[in-house]
Amino acid sequence: MTKTLITRRLFNAGLAAGATLTFLPGSGRAAVKITAAEAVETMYYLPLYAAKAKGFFEQEGLDVEIFNAQQRTIALRAIVAGDAFTYNGDPAEPAIARQRGVACKNIGVLVDRAVQVVLAKKGMSKNPKDWKGEKIIIPRPPHTAVSLIQMLLIDADYTKADADGLVWKPASGANVQLLPVIAGSELSALTAGQANLSVTIEPATSIGASQGFEPVASFAEHFGPFFFTSFAVMEDSIKNKPAQVQSFVNAITKAMVYGHKYPDKVADVAVARYKDSDPNVMRAAAKRIVAQGAYPKNMLVSAESYKNNFERLLPATGHPAAGYKFDELMDMSFAEKAAAAITDVKES
Repeated sequence: MTKTLITRRLFNAGLAAGATLTFLPGSGRAAVKITAAEAVETMYYLPLYAAKAKGFFEQEGLDVEIFNAQQRTIALRAIVAGDAFTYNGDPAEPAIARQRGVACKNIGVLVDRAVQVVLAKKGMSKNPKDWKGEKIIIPRPPHTAVSLIQMLLIDADYTKADADGLVWKPASGANVQLLPVIAGSELSALTAGQANLSVTIEPATSIGASQGFEPVASFAEHFGPFFFTSFAVMEDSIKNKPAQVQSFVNAITKAMVYGHKYPDKVADVAVARYKDSDPNVMRAAAKRIVAQGAYPKNMLVSAESYKNNFERLLPATGHPAAGYKFDELMDMSFAEKAAAAITDVKES
């Protein structure tokens, strides 16, 4: 049996990273085992799943476990507590944490569009001004999707009619009511007839469309580039473990380049991950995510994308992170290096 030697320097480096050392399958090389804490499991996090499935993390010397926290606040707490190395979820969450004295920063984008649509029963108008008197199913606030539907209504000349932002008054006619449900159950609530409209996300959107519902509004089209989901790490990791942060960013960047070069292959990743769902629906949803720009080409955050969230949406909806300064919240140095170095990947 061949023995793999780990030097004292490598061993100490692994301990300093707050991670364990494992071995990459078939290589004999030591890898740093880390945890990536995701706010939820969603197809829109496909670059993360592709980085793991296609071996890009392994190429960068990482053994990554994805932890589904099922809530963005829990995912962020995981990196604060040292139970995870990276966070991915709402980019405003690290801003709120910083307001409370937590030293964390966003290091790049994971989802670059406001990804939800408003799904409706057939025959519903595509003009929000015609939704007077309707109920719209939403995930329980606080949630970015809630802010987005509120902004959509504001743009359609509705005004807030209650303290919680769940009732919206048109220029004339009956109010629109937002109906909160547990995140992930929006399509079920729509199918059960609790309302005629619902905010949905892939793959629920594609599943709903296959059941006869139709999109009447697209947040991606309405808002354009939008800093919807970020990766974040603690500032301590940026300072003391920069190589590990760079390796993670490199792997994600490879997955992003791969997805745009081989959309069929990355769709296969989605099909394999959601094996209990209709593969045709999953494949179509994955390709749509790439085509609409929600699946970024790299982790860089554009000024337009950032402003559409922090300087347009959040101020309009009274979010506590509204107007948070880019330079205080973001560290783009790792994403910049990865984007400059990684412009192509081989088929895997």
